Amino acid sequence: MREKVICGLDVGSSKVCAVIAGFLPAEKQLNILGVGEERCSGLKHGVVVNIENTCRAISQAVEKAEQEAEVKVKDVIVNINGHHIEGHMHQGATKIPRADREITSEDIERVINSARAVPLSSDRQIIHAIPLDFKVDNQAGVENPAGMEGSHLEVDVMLITGDCAPMNNLDKCITRSGLGIKRTVSTLLAPTCTVVASEEKELGCILVDIGAQTINMAIFVGGALKYIGEIDMGSDYITYDLAYGLKTSFNEAKRIKEDFGCAVTDNILETEIKYVGVDGQSSHKTTNKEVNKIIEPRVDDIIDLIAEEIASSGHQQMVPSGIILSGGGSELKGLDEAIRRKISNFQVRLGRPRNIKGKEDRANSPKYATAVGLMEYIMNLDKEPWMSDVSHASHGGFWDKLKAWFEEVF
Repeated sequence: MREKVICGLDVGSSKVCAVIAGFLPAEKQLNILGVGEERCSGLKHGVVVNIENTCRAISQAVEKAEQEAEVKVKDVIVNINGHHIEGHMHQGATKIPRADREITSEDIERVINSARAVPLSSDRQIIHAIPLDFKVDNQAGVENPAGMEGSHLEVDVMLITGDCAPMNNLDKCITRSGLGIKRTVSTLLAPTCTVVASEEKELGCILVDIGAQTINMAIFVGGALKYIGEIDMGSDYITYDLAYGLKTSFNEAKRIKEDFGCAVTDNILETEIKYVGVDGQSSHKTTNKEVNKIIEPRVDDIIDLIAEEIASSGHQQMVPSGIILSGGGSELKGLDEAIRRKISNFQVRLGRPRNIKGKEDRANSPKYATAVGLMEYIMNLDKEPWMSDVSHASHGGFWDKLKAWFEEVF
């Protein structure tokens, strides 16, 4: 069977990342072929505010990935982000009317659809309906009830919903860039597919995806997604503080942050830093210690907000695997250690895409976790065919869409 090609497109608040990979369905492993990245000024807090700028960034990021991969892509798997994304728990139930009482895929779809039947305003829609726990008669904790015998089937479902307008605007940007949308996936779910081990989800863990202007959080307990949250702050706020404090441009401040910034300043040797002022011409000097004095207060603010979000979830005592960091903002030197020191009850590690080959050195970075995770998410769909996952960009019923996609790809 020949290798297929897919493209994960991470449209973030400050940049667009495209990763193209090939894969053999039987292997269930991505073969990284090309990576493209382009700065984007067309989004704020994950929502499109300038279609033209966003289109340009999408086109350029995909073109860069195509040039490196030496292939052309027609469709992408894209993430949806923004504070309008919400998650709520709902329950569904159905009777098994047949004499043999054997639970079929149709019964599973019916019970999930019953959980989806919640009133939504006309400007919102369901992005994902994720079954977390099935109950057959009085037996809870059933992972997949297909083939089991019972008279009553129940399910707890996490419904992830979003506003229609931001999603439609993102659709426009992608289609105007000459690309089709194969699937839309919440940013909250994509990194978990590639940076979090199944054992960590089972034991209980927290994914903290730090973007430029938002921080997304997903908490897993007993292998199931139990909580999602978003913090309206990201790594760009550190850059803004540096730009203001050093009286330089945003891009120069970003360079200084990435090259010299550190969230933990213990035993750091003082280094002189040369940079240009906000006018782009005048020369200035500072030191890494002065830079870190500016960085530290904002890092403390971000960690405090993360700690507050964890506490508000009610699951802080149920995640012994600790915190896994992903996203470009997590690459600030020493950030994992700073979080470990301030939120002392948790282990903290930096998450990188797993189970990839080919040009893995190009994609083996937390900032590519979402783009790689989007492709992993699609690959995993057939492992859990009962997951009622609906892309707003597609047409037809869930099973028709899933069948059509797999027939085309496989």
